[in-house]
Amino acid sequence: MNNTHLLNAISAWFLLAAFTVFFGSCSEKAPAVAEQSLQKDWLIISSADAGLDGKAISSGAIEESQWVKATVPSTVLGALVDAGVYKDPFYGKNMEKISAEPFKVPWWYRKTFDLDNFNPQTETVRLFIDGINYRANIWLNGVQIASQDTLFGAFRQFELNVTGVAKAKGNMLALEIIPPRVRDFYMGFVDWAPTPPDHYMGIYREIRLKRSGKVSIDAPFVITDVNTDNLREADLTISTQITNHSDVARDVVIKGETENIAFKKAVKLKPKETKLISFSKIHVKNPRLWWPNGLGEPEMYTLNLEALSGKTVVDRQKVHFGIREVETYLNENNVRGYKVNGRKVLIKSGGWVDDLFLRYRPEKDAAQIRYVKEMNMNSIRFEGFWGNSQHIYDLCDENGILMMVGFSCQWEWPDYLGLDMTVAEDDNNLPINEGVDLYAVKYTPEEEELLSDYFKDQVLWLRNHPSIFTWAVGSDAMPKPSLEQKYLNTLKKYDPTRSCLISAGEFTSELTGPSGMKMNGPYEYVPPVYWYEDQKLGGAFGFNSETGPGPQIPPLESLKKMMPEKDLWPPANGMWNFHSGRKEFNSVSVYLEALNKRYGKPKNIGELAMKAQLMNYEAIRPMFEAFVVNRPVATGVVQWMLNSPWPELYWQLYDYYLMPTGAYFGTMKACQPLNAIYNYYDHKIYASNDTRQDMKGVQVEAALFDIHSKKVFEFNKPIDLNDNTVVSLADVPIPAHTRSVYFLDLKLRDMNGKVVAGNFYWLASKDDKMNWAQYFWYYTPIKEFADYTAINTMDKTEIKASKKIVKEGEEWEIAVNLKNESGKISFFNELDLAGKKSGQSVLPVFWSDNYVSLLPDEQKTITVKFYGKDLGDDTPVIRINGVNLKEKIVL
Repeated sequence: MNNTHLLNAISAWFLLAAFTVFFGSCSEKAPAVAEQSLQKDWLIISSADAGLDGKAISSGAIEESQWVKATVPSTVLGALVDAGVYKDPFYGKNMEKISAEPFKVPWWYRKTFDLDNFNPQTETVRLFIDGINYRANIWLNGVQIASQDTLFGAFRQFELNVTGVAKAKGNMLALEIIPPRVRDFYMGFVDWAPTPPDHYMGIYREIRLKRSGKVSIDAPFVITDVNTDNLREADLTISTQITNHSDVARDVVIKGETENIAFKKAVKLKPKETKLISFSKIHVKNPRLWWPNGLGEPEMYTLNLEALSGKTVVDRQKVHFGIREVETYLNENNVRGYKVNGRKVLIKSGGWVDDLFLRYRPEKDAAQIRYVKEMNMNSIRFEGFWGNSQHIYDLCDENGILMMVGFSCQWEWPDYLGLDMTVAEDDNNLPINEGVDLYAVKYTPEEEELLSDYFKDQVLWLRNHPSIFTWAVGSDAMPKPSLEQKYLNTLKKYDPTRSCLISAGEFTSELTGPSGMKMNGPYEYVPPVYWYEDQKLGGAFGFNSETGPGPQIPPLESLKKMMPEKDLWPPANGMWNFHSGRKEFNSVSVYLEALNKRYGKPKNIGELAMKAQLMNYEAIRPMFEAFVVNRPVATGVVQWMLNSPWPELYWQLYDYYLMPTGAYFGTMKACQPLNAIYNYYDHKIYASNDTRQDMKGVQVEAALFDIHSKKVFEFNKPIDLNDNTVVSLADVPIPAHTRSVYFLDLKLRDMNGKVVAGNFYWLASKDDKMNWAQYFWYYTPIKEFADYTAINTMDKTEIKASKKIVKEGEEWEIAVNLKNESGKISFFNELDLAGKKSGQSVLPVFWSDNYVSLLPDEQKTITVKFYGKDLGDDTPVIRINGVNLKEKIVL
């Protein structure tokens, strides 16, 4: 061979080697490892109008002009409302005008998406369906990948491997959503709101794509075990599922790290095998603990997991978790209580509900959880597995809001399942009907299995959230033993860290004993004294899982948003009833009777709205305060409810538009970690410390004034207030014969003289008298009403007001300085932040206090925070109105 041939051979060899290396490396290129939420750019159409089947819709062009643009998650009706097909169904009685006929047939959802650089040889692509109502046929690129025969159930979650059907560009996904039928187990709003005509049909949770290599990491779980004796150490147990999606055996290494802790393990996987692997006894010194609101910071950690094949990452998962210990106990009276990190926690909670159309509203959710935190509450109750995604649960984790999560009473009563059954009651008030038993609606074996699968899927989905402190598997009833055992087995296998609450009502299981809860109402208006006086029903003892003083009529601006002007006055009409609750709660007549008799009948809608805030504030504050004062006999209370799914007059601390009511600020005062409280029943002053720190040298100050602002009683005393302690201090002498109104001002000052808590009460010398001889299941009537009518003739006052605006990024703050320059009490002043040009309130809005009263010559600074984008290009103004303010103030 001559030199030329030799050089050519060598060149060819190097070229072949380079070719092999290059293309060999391409074939072993690291797979895409990512998760993608398919949220935007959907199209929907009724199957009656589509004119195509699933194969055609998912494999070719469609006439898009006939389809409606949509965003997921949302119900069909919600998407149509957002697209303008139906005009504001929340206004007036527009909801009643929407026919149910279009929603009796299936609807199609369609979306296109790309998978950049997709390589099916090295990659696995899975489609996750987190929540559909109620059945679905699913097609991808002309191939049916799921059928309604198996893909059904509102709280099932599904995983579909679509690797063999997917492509890099122009994937077409089509879901035919079949509406729920009679006896289908889906979400509902029971007696809280009207049922939309589509019965919540749609994709109400995320649809996600997960790309990985041929081995995936799924369902990671972090169990934390805190040493509650010293809180200075904890052990972690971390587990995860590892799945080989290929037809050949795989060797992988699982690596994990959280902050300065790292660990790994080699795993051999057979073809198509799934293994559960765990790392136990991972010790953490001086852990940053997760605490509920008011007891400390809700510290969070991040766990990063990777699966490696050689040096190639084939999958990764990130999990946020908190280190905390949750325990439950039954006291000597079989009352249930809860501990966090060894410390007993009084649960101060409210009932959460999603948007009526199940639309994803992340900014609104964030504002609501901020409201919960700023009201000094530490919990919310989900009667139902609410939430369009993990977002609401993440918010509760980040803000220290405990969550009671579980099933709704939607399936426990025949009518909510669409069954035409009349439910009678026996002598023990238990339902008697051939379709109903002690455990509510009778389930078939198949339905029982479905509910068990529901619970398993939800636990696996949510179990890493430290905010969840219990799983509630019953609301108005309890599961029968065979179903309860399935739930217990699920928790034993998938989440042994939390307790199973068999019911929010007072039930006893043959498997697990008493629930330790009570659900005896009230749900309708009751006066402040009820919560202290009652010893049999909903009063401040035990754990009251849902209760409250009924309606909370919002401020006037919200009333104008929800109904036409002609229906605002007089209030007792069909429009007001339509925007109340349902069944026994379809009017505000009991509430209005109390308002008229206690405060005097309003002359117009503006006066009614203002007096309603007085009623809201005065009614809700003693409910929470009574449970604070009566701990540990009282262990928890859930205000029914926290929020509303649509604009209404019932059960809300702030309304659908995010306007805080008087009840919001009454709750804020009642739930202060440090507090001075008046007991409406024994007429004593109490001091409470619901923190984890002892307070030494606290000065308690009390002053009682008559209707003319004359001081008739005062009390000053320094005390030491240990953590988790309530102290009775003094009697308040209110003359019983005067038939007048008195004002009680309470303050707590620290050792430096700083006011750390304040409370202001208006008290009638003529008390409310309960009619204990007559009782309805949802409230106890009032025999005699307290008389507050004297406030209508109070001396007028003037307030000097000024404001200072500070802009810091997206959030603005306005400090409002108020000084009462008169010699009289300026009572119940309402502050409102609005746009100068629009005249509309800026919402959401975060006040440090509101509906404030000022003693003669007293000065207070109130702050309000809001997001600049909610103001737009307008100028902020503060509007101040008060019960006895001489004239309205605009700053």
